[in-house]
Amino acid sequence: MKKWSFVRKAVQIAALGVLLLPLVFTKPIWFGTYLSAQFLTISLTDPLAALEVTLAGKELWLPLLWSVLPLAVVALLLGRVFCGWICPLNTLLELVALIKPSQVNSAGSSYFSYVLLAGCLLLSLFFSLPVFTMISPIGILSRLFVFGAGFEVLLLVIIVFAEWFIGQKTWCRNFCPAGALYGVLGRWRVIGVALDRTKCTHCGHCRTACTMNVHIASDALLDVLNCTNCGACIDVCTEKALHFSWKKQKGGQKHCESVESIER
Repeated sequence: MKKWSFVRKAVQIAALGVLLLPLVFTKPIWFGTYLSAQFLTISLTDPLAALEVTLAGKELWLPLLWSVLPLAVVALLLGRVFCGWICPLNTLLELVALIKPSQVNSAGSSYFSYVLLAGCLLLSLFFSLPVFTMISPIGILSRLFVFGAGFEVLLLVIIVFAEWFIGQKTWCRNFCPAGALYGVLGRWRVIGVALDRTKCTHCGHCRTACTMNVHIASDALLDVLNCTNCGACIDVCTEKALHFSWKKQKGGQKHCESVESIER
């Protein structure tokens, strides 16, 4: 297993373990789901859930705003990392791909998830209900680990079938409003994947490894929004042409400064 992949898998396992902490410790260290939870004394809320609740209630509640800040700041700095490193649904879909691999690029990518994001926010405002949060697969899966399956698990079954028969990460790339919001927050992320074009041999291995169908190190808007900084492309690059970079502004121009690689 490649090093970035190993680190990410370890984080994913730890993230799943966190959901089960209330079953092990009588004094809660973590209580809740990945939509809303309390870690020690820190309240955490999914940005989309908080935004929908705010629009539904037509009132800004400061404690809710503070609970969003930790995740929002991480997204602003690192981009859509929640999707690739923490999200239990993403972990499930990667396990499903091990059982029955499907083509990554067969379903393509689109802006439809961003259209759905706008639609969910408008519906939340109109109906005074957190529309997507009530049926969020992330919330369903989080509750599944602790409370077991209910009728709502059918949505997860549909997503898994889409994974098998349409293409990898079909839900994540084309439908998930929560991931879309993280993508928007990370539009100008500080750390991202950079390409050393002098080393690149255009072998295409990085493109094949990307389950989000991103053109690696591209400045195209959809590619920037959809990249989860998972590091899979870096791991498969035999020429070491890819690395995580720290993006700084100098003289009004963007340039990249290499972050120390995990392989060093």
